Amino acid sequence: MKTEQRGATTATEYVARLDVDGYSPPWDDFASFFESRTDDDRTYLIAISRSQGTRSEWTVAQWRNAVYSVADEVTRHGVKAGDNVAVLAHNTPETLAFTFAVWLLGACVVPLDPREGDGRHREILQDCAARWIGVDAGPESVARARRQESVEPIVISGLMSTQRRGRPWTPATSQTLEAPALRMHTSGTSGRPKAIVIPMRSILLNSDAMKEAFGWTAETRVLTVLPISHANGLLINSFLPWFAGGSTVLVDKFSGSTFWSIASETRATTSSIVPTVLEYLLAAEGDHGRSVMKEVISGSGPLRATAASEFEQRFGIPVRQLYGLSETTAVLTATRRGPDGFLEPRLRKSIGTAVPHAEVQVIDPSGAPCGPGERGEIVARGGMLMTEYANNDNANAEAFAGGWFHTGDRGYWELGSDGNIWFFHEGRLRESIVRGGLNIAPQLIDEVVANHPLVQSAAAIPFANRWQGEEIAVFVIAKGNLTEPELLAWCAERLEPHMCPKVVIFGTEIPSTTVGKIRRTTLAQQLAGELARFWDASFRSGETQEISGPANARPMEGPSGSASS
Repeated sequence: MKTEQRGATTATEYVARLDVDGYSPPWDDFASFFESRTDDDRTYLIAISRSQGTRSEWTVAQWRNAVYSVADEVTRHGVKAGDNVAVLAHNTPETLAFTFAVWLLGACVVPLDPREGDGRHREILQDCAARWIGVDAGPESVARARRQESVEPIVISGLMSTQRRGRPWTPATSQTLEAPALRMHTSGTSGRPKAIVIPMRSILLNSDAMKEAFGWTAETRVLTVLPISHANGLLINSFLPWFAGGSTVLVDKFSGSTFWSIASETRATTSSIVPTVLEYLLAAEGDHGRSVMKEVISGSGPLRATAASEFEQRFGIPVRQLYGLSETTAVLTATRRGPDGFLEPRLRKSIGTAVPHAEVQVIDPSGAPCGPGERGEIVARGGMLMTEYANNDNANAEAFAGGWFHTGDRGYWELGSDGNIWFFHEGRLRESIVRGGLNIAPQLIDEVVANHPLVQSAAAIPFANRWQGEEIAVFVIAKGNLTEPELLAWCAERLEPHMCPKVVIFGTEIPSTTVGKIRRTTLAQQLAGELARFWDASFRSGETQEISGPANARPMEGPSGSASS
């Protein structure tokens, strides 16, 4: 890596961020990109508010003018290129227009999750030194913003206008695609939360990669049920349709009972969702018969292969899986469609092949490439990578060591019958259960347990054990009269002996992030007191233990709610 001194700040250029092919976004700034779409009479946005029972629609020209009008208003508040602007709002067209407007000014968007508390928001605002916060007009949202005394609230409702402007947008100051455009904060599921800085160039480059990998065209219409305070909802469901010349349907709240009716009514052709949404759709009643949806795309978390297969069989709609992190802007790999749209069975568990403009590899602890089937860390190169973790030199040095971006995820690759390298994801390296010196991916146990017909969801966790270093417990939310012997017999038939759980914990709630990722460390901490009594247990005679889950376990947060990965 090389370092260049610029005034009082130090900008670091990492080898891993260099382009891996000949593509470079052809625009000078967001304004020139935004104005490059000229199919003015086509629909870009349909907004559905289930809470208010309303439906509104914008053409490309109307949306462009609406964003211009919001940018004019935001400029009057003093926002300019290089500033950080927080957004604490739900899935509304005003929120999306405000985000586009901030980018039009050359400023950086800092999304805040409405479900997180004031303390977490204060920590983020102090970290990025934001001076403004865009909020909904509701009294609760405004009150929350005003409690953050370091920022000026900008009420975003009422700022939009579709009145036609007679001139294109001209940035007040020169802008660059490498300037920060999005500042995402990690959930901290595997360590201290970090501030991820993503430039507009990475967003545009990754959008081109996704457009090609997904095959999206002007006919693509995306049903957006994920929160646009997260990368999937914002960049894939909302931004990418503008890039691809398509359209998006922005829904304020996800509901399994209305998903298909909204899809049918709006003629949506696809939706990028998270595994939690897919599971809810399988469990919900709903008539999908009139839907024209060609496929759904699942990302932001591990997808059970059996759930994907069940979805395809029940609804007749292919499920494609993608993989990426906030640090990679959005997507690194995606499954390719087969001749009939469906994957061959042996690739059902795969996260796909590398998307254009990305180089992906699996390496061992020494940094050497792994062969087919060999487990290692998934690493990546390409211009879609983040600029850096803000103010975190140690994390940057670790993440970009050796000329690769280290995802911290375990995986392997196999050669597909199509001649392409297909990647497989097995969870976080730091989430490994180290039993008797052997590293075990808890996600592999999760999947086996969750496939039991009487299991709703499951999470394997380690606990300290005198004889093995760590032993395996599994937390289970059952949907019937399931007993511990039945579940353990199920595991014994499907798992290697060293991977079988020794303690079964039945409960009703699993802590997770807002996009459905299990907070495994949190769960292990909550259960540590109860599991401490098994410190000296040898389990050598095959004995197992069943206990009840903690009453104070945090609820599993699905992607519903007001904004609702």
